[in-house]
Amino acid sequence: MHGDNPVVMDGQFASLLVVVEFPSMEQARGWYFSKANQEILPLRRDNSTSAVMLLDGVGPGYAASHLLSRY
Repeated sequence: MHGDNPVVMDGQFASLLVVVEFPSMEQARGWYFSKANQEILPLRRDNSTSAVMLLDGVGPGYAASHLLSRY
């Protein structure tokens, strides 16, 4: 496990979360499809129930209220 167990304050969270930051989506994809990662991928798939997601982060000054104001 990476880090401590989360303390859920609201809602349900039935798993652990690992976040890895990359400077760009291109570099994140490069890591995922790299030979080194592809070689160890079966270890994760065969020994855990997990998902890998790549998502764009948010920039400096981002506030969720900006998104909410659209609705």
